[in-house]
Amino acid sequence: MPNTFRIITVFIALLLWLTGGCASDRPPSGGPLDRTSLQVVFSDPAPSALNVSTDRILLTFNYALTGRQLLNALRFSPDVGGYDIAVSGKNAEIKFVEPFEKGRTYTLTLDKNLRDYQGRTFAAPYSLAFSTGAIIDSGTIGGKILNRDNSTAKNAIVLIYADNPAKPHGNNLLNEKPDYLLQASSSGVFAFNHIRAGSYRVIAVNDRNHDLRYNSKTEEIALCSAELVPTGSSSLLFRFPEPESNSGKPLPIPLNKLPRSAERGTISGKCFAKGAEVVVEAKSSDSNSSCSTMALRDKNGTFHYTLPDLPPGSYTLSAFIPSVKHKTEAYPQWNPGSIEPYQPAEPFGFFPEKVMVRAQWTIENIDIRIMSVPLN
Repeated sequence: MPNTFRIITVFIALLLWLTGGCASDRPPSGGPLDRTSLQVVFSDPAPSALNVSTDRILLTFNYALTGRQLLNALRFSPDVGGYDIAVSGKNAEIKFVEPFEKGRTYTLTLDKNLRDYQGRTFAAPYSLAFSTGAIIDSGTIGGKILNRDNSTAKNAIVLIYADNPAKPHGNNLLNEKPDYLLQASSSGVFAFNHIRAGSYRVIAVNDRNHDLRYNSKTEEIALCSAELVPTGSSSLLFRFPEPESNSGKPLPIPLNKLPRSAERGTISGKCFAKGAEVVVEAKSSDSNSSCSTMALRDKNGTFHYTLPDLPPGSYTLSAFIPSVKHKTEAYPQWNPGSIEPYQPAEPFGFFPEKVMVRAQWTIENIDIRIMSVPLN
């Protein structure tokens, strides 16, 4: 009898599980999967709407999703306090606990990794800006974010903090809520388009776990080469430092320490920069090895460099302006700056393509431009 009861119990549990599966809110399967990207096809308020007076936002997607997925992917700049989310198929309603501040521009951001039931995502991060006043803020700040090897940073978010002398920041900005938050595209490009005019501290975060937050134990930060960035700045360049897990990799090797060989190649070019010194780095794409050299400045202010005796293979090239003049035989390494105390990164530039080195060949005109200040 006990065995019979156990079998009946398992059978009932299995039946309930199967029944629950049939009652799932997933759309029925069958037919080819539509691979069109997830999109917002309607919003109320509309993009760039003025004089908005409402306690809710309505969104319609081209595919159905869940409220939990939307909740985890949603952020507002500036902060809006509490809100509730209700989702029915393709339609979502976001209802706010507190009213919007009058005369403010708000931006809703949706994580590019938001997925529908079939796993489809946005082609790029989605944002919706609107104003509760008669004008909408039109300040802009934009740029690009790279990894330490100059590859595209695919998971970056950007936080900006308004400069306010009457309300100084603490020692660590990342302990505070940013004035604006934006997710970079999968190509590492970002653009704030609806922020208040002024100057900002700009920080990029390598958002490895896709939660639109900073985790100091697992994620790196990248700082701008200027402490304060005015609105209207574009072409800002950020680069993450090496992860802590890579701290054991070889340091750059001075050229005079490399063994000379007839089976080596050479890279040469120019650097355009505003600074007293420029260090050029070549990193092998085939190994952990790297080397550096100091570029020489001519009478016109253009820097020239040569990297000889490179083993054949693929290389990434970058250059930076050291903040402290080097006094030793070894060339300085690029300083990514620090968040506490706040110190900007050293200005750098990079060659956008990998360079192939061949034995007994010189690859010329590998020119690098370093933007040391924000462009206006």
